[in-house]
Amino acid sequence: MAPQDSNDPTSSKQNTHPPLRVCCYGSSSKNTKEPYIKEAYSLGQNLGTRGHTCVNGAGATGCMGAMNQGVLDVGGRVVGVIHEMFVAEGKGYQWVEGCHSVFKQDDNDKTHLKIVGGDDLQERKRMLVKGADALVVLPGGPGTFDELWEMVCARQIGLIQMPIVCVNVKGYYDSFQKMLERAHEDQFLYKHPSELLHFEDTSIEAIDYIERVISESAVPGLQLISKETIRRKPSIIQRMMSVYNIPSNFSSPSLEDDDDRDLHWTFKAIPFALTFMSGITLGLMMQSNTRK
Repeated sequence: MAPQDSNDPTSSKQNTHPPLRVCCYGSSSKNTKEPYIKEAYSLGQNLGTRGHTCVNGAGATGCMGAMNQGVLDVGGRVVGVIHEMFVAEGKGYQWVEGCHSVFKQDDNDKTHLKIVGGDDLQERKRMLVKGADALVVLPGGPGTFDELWEMVCARQIGLIQMPIVCVNVKGYYDSFQKMLERAHEDQFLYKHPSELLHFEDTSIEAIDYIERVISESAVPGLQLISKETIRRKPSIIQRMMSVYNIPSNFSSPSLEDDDDRDLHWTFKAIPFALTFMSGITLGLMMQSNTRK
């Protein structure tokens, strides 16, 4: 058990904010350095103390292990999501290699372990953020980067509204912040960097931030935005279809009651695009032959 800081007034803070489901990313490496471990433990501890549910990859080591221990030590709620490839059968029970011991407490209604399948990690990543109100990212490696940028991308194009905050321990995510600023300067972003990703120095400040943002916005976190709320210029294909009175039946379907619906509607535009491009190509070929 990691030592608790008795001088930290927020470690025993009475929370008046409604319970949140907070997805947390971070390292699972045994080589994770102590400053990162300390912040991860603090994240789990304070999420538990404030009545929020911590959702993570269920690991026993690194930042994941520390945050799970923090939740366990204060009797908080935690959900672990792990791929079925790590399930080991034997000795009369099923267990998962590398899982934190908090998930062995089958009789504890405050802990839950979800085992997902699939040929890759996409289903696991989807289940981690399903129903989440916010995302907190601790230091980690390529796996953490992959998860983080995927969600930043989803926020940029309007698929999610949840606040995303990096716990920037010892400036670990300074380069990410600079990357976003450069992308904004070069006009690669649809939104200002501050609207996509927020940075705080400590896990406590990260929790304070998501509570404040959600209170001020009063909207659920992981929620697909309806097409009416996304205001963008129509694409070339959409304009072409409008000119030639082609039915625009590939617009976004209603997602009001189905968080899991895939964004497959975009592929319905492909036949129109191919027809359009084929027409242009044929026209150019005929024009070229005429000139000959």
